[in-house]
Amino acid sequence: RLTETECFNLIFAAGFSTKDQISDVSGRGVGMDVVKTKIGQLNGQLSIVSTLGKGSRVIIKVPLTLAIMPTLMIKLADQAFALPLVNVVEIFHLDLTRTNIVDGRECIVVRDKVFPLFHIKRWLIRDPAAKAEPGNGHVVIVAMGTRQVGFVVDQLVGQEEVVIKPLGRGLQGTPGMAGATITGDGRIALIIDVPSLLQHYS
Repeated sequence: RLTETECFNLIFAAGFSTKDQISDVSGRGVGMDVVKTKIGQLNGQLSIVSTLGKGSRVIIKVPLTLAIMPTLMIKLADQAFALPLVNVVEIFHLDLTRTNIVDGRECIVVRDKVFPLFHIKRWLIRDPAAKAEPGNGHVVIVAMGTRQVGFVVDQLVGQEEVVIKPLGRGLQGTPGMAGATITGDGRIALIIDVPSLLQHYS
């Protein structure tokens, strides 16, 4: 006789379905089988807890390493931020007095290619005293699909793999922020969501 757990695990069996008829979206018994297979490929665990008359709960556990992201650590004023490396294309030093204005927007020209330039410190740092722009700065070219733009940052700290932590209740929903992390030196850094940041501020 099957145990309760073994009975629940039948839900993940290939071909198992409670439907009497096959439709375009159900009845073939492949949905939960695919879920279990994918979680297994991630070295995760999948289980079901069910209470008669109350409901069922599907529990998915995946290794913490899946929440580790390679980033470029930067500083705006004295605050650390993390840019996902997947968005970073190029980094260089720039004389900020030699930029161009194209269609009313500040741009830079690199190898005959024009990049819109954004001083993200103006968006992310609230202290007016910290928003003074130096004559020189670091520019990080970031990409979102086929679009590329330049972010002006005060300081490049280096590459670092970080563990993504969810934002606290007071910061949830903050435009342009994907989460937070604790850096190698024990400081808190916000992880920038590049597409969200540009969509909200630019």
